[in-house]
Amino acid sequence: MSSALVLGAAGGVGRACVARLAADGLDVVAVDRNASVHQLPGCVAAFDGDATDAALLARAFDACPEPPSVLVHALLGEARAPLAELTAAQWHTVLDTSLVSAWQASAELVRRLPPGQPASLVLIGSVHAHGAAPGMAPYAVAKAGLAALARAAAVEWGPLGVRTNVVEPGFVAVDRNAHRWQDPDDRDRILSAYPLGRLCRPEEIAEAVAFLASPASSYVNGVCLPVDGGALAVLPEVNSQPRNGT
Repeated sequence: MSSALVLGAAGGVGRACVARLAADGLDVVAVDRNASVHQLPGCVAAFDGDATDAALLARAFDACPEPPSVLVHALLGEARAPLAELTAAQWHTVLDTSLVSAWQASAELVRRLPPGQPASLVLIGSVHAHGAAPGMAPYAVAKAGLAALARAAAVEWGPLGVRTNVVEPGFVAVDRNAHRWQDPDDRDRILSAYPLGRLCRPEEIAEAVAFLASPASSYVNGVCLPVDGGALAVLPEVNSQPRNGT
């Protein structure tokens, strides 16, 4: 049986990925700052702590029954402030959490991978990689960096049989942002940006992750897959027009 390591496993998307990969028969090891990671069903081991810490990361890898053939990086870092008011410390925190740790964990997997064993690295990006929202610059830069990391990894690690791809969600209805999608006015504003006219469920992101983690995507490498209900397809001026179903 293959092993999978999920970082950021207690978040809405991470939790759905753990459940989906476990359902596919993988031995899942979960890591998250939140101690609720220990209550996740389907895990063979769980660790609460900072996944950017090399020692904790090594313990998580060691807990995998087999050298993991799947890595899901779903760590989230934010520093919300106007661009001119951000501090260097805020930038470093977000980039270390969301981008540098993705490289760190991916490189550790490659170093531990037995020769000839294929592997899939799936990084959770965002549609923010393609646009900007006021006050969220570090987040957008980190998510755009994941796309560049995936391309670099695809080129360098592809010959080893390691595939690296990014899933880019739009707005996903999870507990962390429930204050937004449970507010009727804010929910309507969100829905107006998405042609499908409904909120995305974390399980829908997990389905895309499971596809990229599986042999079904065996020739997919170095790509970014938006799972955004068509939001990136909309011309800016269309957002001001009423749509059917919204």
